[in-house]
Amino acid sequence: MHSRRTLLTIGLAAATPVFAAPARVRPSAEYRSLLATAYGAPVDPAAAHSAAQAACAAAQARADVLLRGQGLAAGGVGERLRLLMKDPRWLYPDTDAGRDRAVAEMNAYLSAVRTLLRTALGGLPIAPAQVRRMSAADVAAGRGGYREPPADGKPGAYYVDLRAIRDRPDWTLRSVAYHEVTPGHLLQLPLQAAACPPEARIKASAAYFEAWAIYAEQLCADLGAFAGDPRGEIGYLQWRLFRLGRVVADTGLHALGWSRGQAIAAMTDLQGRSVAFITIEADVDRMLAAPGKYAAEGLGALSLAAWRPRDRARWPAFHRAVLAGGPRPFGDLRRRLGI
Repeated sequence: MHSRRTLLTIGLAAATPVFAAPARVRPSAEYRSLLATAYGAPVDPAAAHSAAQAACAAAQARADVLLRGQGLAAGGVGERLRLLMKDPRWLYPDTDAGRDRAVAEMNAYLSAVRTLLRTALGGLPIAPAQVRRMSAADVAAGRGGYREPPADGKPGAYYVDLRAIRDRPDWTLRSVAYHEVTPGHLLQLPLQAAACPPEARIKASAAYFEAWAIYAEQLCADLGAFAGDPRGEIGYLQWRLFRLGRVVADTGLHALGWSRGQAIAAMTDLQGRSVAFITIEADVDRMLAAPGKYAAEGLGALSLAAWRPRDRARWPAFHRAVLAGGPRPFGDLRRRLGI
């Protein structure tokens, strides 16, 4: 779906920015430092902004085609995504049965994708894990979605937040399952535990954890997980627009002089309305409070996709190198991969 080398300018020396931009763009030294620390290698914020914009444009172009196939041809992609999210045909009932159905469908997606993943992961162990409903106590306490890694012979679990289930169309949840469970967080976490990486390296790898899970969504798409499911692919693309829209907004706010309102407008134009378990406004406030953090996560996912070999026969070795040793700063990971 995405070009492997056109989205990013990749430096070969450790001191060369992974995302290099023209010298005339001079974001603050403080933000440049924060972004580099979060990502784990020098990054030019203006080039990162452009790379994310290009990736978002590609996602919107594909979404446009798929939305037309759903009979939604008028207006921008964001506007049409909002309309599709309101379509009652794809909404679960606000009942126990509706929530049970959502969880069952997410687990069916996970079961089906495991076969596809073997061609990409080779002999890497895929930990048993599933989606579960939250307990009544968790719901009453207002707890957000959370994970339990596999332990003591018990499978891992992602407890999904379905309180506002009428805001969660069925086509949006497939990517949530891939991101949170397999091949996302609950595949990566047991491998990290087995590797026992030094705590200092984990702390220095701030973007790695979320970057892998974002990349995991794309990996499923690239393996054909959404074949024959155009609405599921639309859901994947909307999540991609949210995650890479964060790169656009974060770098816009802290490197290009954007206002809070500009960042909110940009993210709204990209994804229509929040597909995440947080409002767009609250998400932008997170970026204002933690400059560079969310941009680094999206940039890490773009880097993994760019560094992956074109030859699919080499994907298992690539993924083993990325995962088996545990988290790494992206500069260190790039050297380890020989990029």
